[in-house]
Amino acid sequence: MIHFDAQTRTFNLNLRASYYAFQVDAEDRLVHLGWGRRPDDAGEEQVVAGQSAVFPFDRSWSFVVQFRPDEILTFGDVTTYQTTIKARFPSLSRPLAEGEASHVPIRDLRLRYSEYTIATDSQPGYAPVHGLPVRDTTPRQTLRVVLVDPVQSCTVTACYRLTPEHDIIERWLELENTGRDAITFDHCYSASLHLPNGCTELTSVNGSWAREFCIQRSQLTPGSHVVESRTVTTGHNANPFFFLNNPGSAGEHDGIVYFGALAYSGSWQFTFEQLPTWDIRVHGGYNPFDSTITVVPGDIHRTPAFVTGLSTEGWGGASRSLHAFTRERVLPVPAHGESERPVLYNSWEATAFDLSYENQVLLARTAAAIGVELFCVDDGWFGGRRSDRAGRGDWVVSADVFPEGLEPLVAEIERLGMKFGLWVEPEMVNPDSDLYRAHPDWVLHFPGRPRTESRNQLVLDFGRPEVVEYLFDLLSDLVRRYRIAFFKWDMNRMVTEPGSVAGTAIWRAHVKGVYSLMDRLREAHPTLEIQSCSGGGGRIDLGILARTDQVWASDNTDAFDRMRIQEGFSLAYPARTMEAWVTHEHNHMTRRVTSLQLRFALAIRGVLGIGSSLDSLSQEELDGYASYIAFYKRIRHVIQQGHLYRLQRLDEYGSSIHEYCLPDGSEAVYSLVVETHPVGSFRPDPPLRGLRSNAIYRITDEQGTELESASGYQLMTLGFPGELKEYPGYSRTMHLKIR
Repeated sequence: MIHFDAQTRTFNLNLRASYYAFQVDAEDRLVHLGWGRRPDDAGEEQVVAGQSAVFPFDRSWSFVVQFRPDEILTFGDVTTYQTTIKARFPSLSRPLAEGEASHVPIRDLRLRYSEYTIATDSQPGYAPVHGLPVRDTTPRQTLRVVLVDPVQSCTVTACYRLTPEHDIIERWLELENTGRDAITFDHCYSASLHLPNGCTELTSVNGSWAREFCIQRSQLTPGSHVVESRTVTTGHNANPFFFLNNPGSAGEHDGIVYFGALAYSGSWQFTFEQLPTWDIRVHGGYNPFDSTITVVPGDIHRTPAFVTGLSTEGWGGASRSLHAFTRERVLPVPAHGESERPVLYNSWEATAFDLSYENQVLLARTAAAIGVELFCVDDGWFGGRRSDRAGRGDWVVSADVFPEGLEPLVAEIERLGMKFGLWVEPEMVNPDSDLYRAHPDWVLHFPGRPRTESRNQLVLDFGRPEVVEYLFDLLSDLVRRYRIAFFKWDMNRMVTEPGSVAGTAIWRAHVKGVYSLMDRLREAHPTLEIQSCSGGGGRIDLGILARTDQVWASDNTDAFDRMRIQEGFSLAYPARTMEAWVTHEHNHMTRRVTSLQLRFALAIRGVLGIGSSLDSLSQEELDGYASYIAFYKRIRHVIQQGHLYRLQRLDEYGSSIHEYCLPDGSEAVYSLVVETHPVGSFRPDPPLRGLRSNAIYRITDEQGTELESASGYQLMTLGFPGELKEYPGYSRTMHLKIR
């Protein structure tokens, strides 16, 4: 509910369990009042009354006045601490007063309240335009507060879109130039957040390629702490989400936790500030590094959404809010209707570049026999792509590999009852390719400088509209000709020499180009599904998830490493989006040997994929694969649509215990994997959650064998009894269903 008190000019945003309030002060500035938990017995009509007309922040205390918690902090008015917006004006919009200096540009922006509206159709910047619906299309209210500069021809609209059932507010800004000269914004965040004093325990993730999503908990100290990525993808080293809480006041299941996530896949930044007053501020949005925004007269720039929220149920509650929001309000529903994500097979590890119709058909027949539903042909099917040194960019089926084209293979895969998928990497080009020979100027580079290759490839300049148009025509033709149901969309290198015809705007132009390609493809082919992959987990965020159906969390498929990667992923993103492969017993990356049971136990925590060389497996091994795939199909609706409870985390007892429970409590999946278990130690048995106390649950294992029956009350008080045989690599997965 959005409430405005005209007398005190106070705005209240009331959600399910939280409130957000701010007020227009006597000088027409927008000042933050509070953000926190609503009393349990509060009704919708109860609101924060606001302060008196004269705010205590208006007192001219020396060195203190800039602590005023403006909703939008602007440079000029505020200079000592981090600002939300910093603008440059090439001239003054009104005549100079006598005695005024004429030095320009003017780096001063002051925003004063003008009006507000409540809309139901507002969209942030970079919102998808593919036309596909989301699961929940119920209209949502957006508060739009218009602020103007009293002197310059600049209007800023602060937008707050409410999803009350998940205690989430999406924040963004709209920058409008109403004058005659272009305005340059040196930096512009999507929003600045004001959190209560003492909210200094930060949870975020860091890592690198093959080591993504490592959970990091740290204590904010006075000053600034920056988490960021400086590339045209989300990045491997960090991911744009965070949790914040008072130290010791929140845990996995209880306590107040503030959270935020960006719906943007490019160069981004979070800046966390602890002021000398112990106030906490969080600024999130575009990374200002090497980037400015120019708004020409009559134009409007919309920033991407900064998704913010509050959980009263600890870190787990924050995760469940983000998961439900993503499933219901972010992920597109293809035209064939929403269903559980299919079991996928990818042929890369089996054949690499040694592709042929014969070996792909052999793999496809084996995959279908064990229960696979989607068969994806990986790299090597196009142009002169016989190795990673050539052919990338020439997205035409190679006659050397498939002399009769892909039609016979597609027909056989469909006859086997599977859908057909294809690997692509549209943003890249090999110098040894027809595309590069025809258009050497189409890559990111600075004139007169070397063009640095990584993995023998260069990055195409998506600042050129003709590049994006060329790729759309090629990809759309592939989908139409070969009835492609699924693209594995890869992006396998970071950017160097970011020289573009778009100038420093390339950081946004590249993201816009990728988004427009995906949006146009899905609009033209509404049954097409897409997986985001960027050398593993390099492009995962709420912006790309608005265009895709799932993501590839990491190139690392080692089961022990995946425990930590997937636990970190689960903080912000739902299992419904995470593809996880079962690969070989002897992992090619870590050289570690793990059991089939453990590999499946981790992979079924998301969207199950198979990446093994099926042609090298024994019949006994194939039977094992088939049995686990059948088990996954029985429980995947719970994993992909249920609430996640992290009953134990790896940092507690060396064990990861996840419970997935349908919202109505009728079914659950209990998944235990053990990383370390010292001899002589005993792991406590955590109670389950979300079940019905008075119901009796039938409990079965991976083979469908009934183990026991137990009441929901028993399971939510004593949990499952532990086993003395637990050891590193031990796993146990059980399905619970009301009799």
